[in-house]
Amino acid sequence: MLLQELLGIDEEIYFVEESYLAQRTLKRTLDYLKGVRKFAEEGQIRLLRVREGEHTFGILVFNQADEEVPVNFWSVFTGALAETRSKKDFEVLMDSLLAFNLPEKDIEVSSESWRDAVNEYYSLMLVNRNLCEGCSVKPESYESVFSENRVRRVAEVFDILQEKGFYPEGKVLEVCCGNGMSTIALYRLGLDPLAVEINKCAVCQGLEQGVLNPRKTIVMDATTLSRYFEPGSFDAVMGFMLGLVYEFNKELWIGIMREAVSVAKEGGLILFTVSSKPEIEILARALLRMGVEGEIVDNTDSEGTYDQWFFVGRKQKA
Repeated sequence: MLLQELLGIDEEIYFVEESYLAQRTLKRTLDYLKGVRKFAEEGQIRLLRVREGEHTFGILVFNQADEEVPVNFWSVFTGALAETRSKKDFEVLMDSLLAFNLPEKDIEVSSESWRDAVNEYYSLMLVNRNLCEGCSVKPESYESVFSENRVRRVAEVFDILQEKGFYPEGKVLEVCCGNGMSTIALYRLGLDPLAVEINKCAVCQGLEQGVLNPRKTIVMDATTLSRYFEPGSFDAVMGFMLGLVYEFNKELWIGIMREAVSVAKEGGLILFTVSSKPEIEILARALLRMGVEGEIVDNTDSEGTYDQWFFVGRKQKA
């Protein structure tokens, strides 16, 4: 696991928060740290500090094996992904802890590596069925789930993009990635997207098959992107074969478009594919109103299944 590599430890590691999304509010973290501080005042704990420069990302607290938990392990407390208020509360508690207990080890890690390690941890917890109590879904074979035709269609979209001068570069966000069917094509094209998807079972399937990169995959609702990423975080935001877009549910998809635009940089690429013309017209109208300059592309073929229509454009200056 990347966390153990970065920290140079062999014992098991467990984050206090139960999910990536829970890292935003730090409810458990703040509650538990108050209890840990009492032990710290008595000098009864072992601590590791994780930082980048002078900025502390988090601490690890050692837990000795006992009858209830018969293995040694480290509990991880981090505020790196938290919203501003929770992060400030976390930093206050951290400072008070470190005032009583100097860490036995001070570990410097880049913010990007730390994020990758956090992503990987929750991905592995998911694929090992630790986040889905009573999961009865059985793994399927790669061939029964993934289609080379699907991958080929995405590659064809990128051929068109290159002709039009819209080829993506830099940091890429793929929303509504499903099990990673389209993500395979992105990897083959030399891109390294951060992939997000709300359906845990779909993500688990992609991780099990080695399709999705555990360090670059997050279970996340695409309607909440701006809660977790700063404005202008990505050079390109894209999604392939989005769910069915109708008049009755268009507000959901318009919300996702709004979130996608908010986390894209000025000049950033915006790309979405669907299966029908009416669907892409709904999305295109919304994106144009949001300041994305672009066009609808007819990509229909004889099969009439994947990526038949798409919108591509760039976010303009506000």
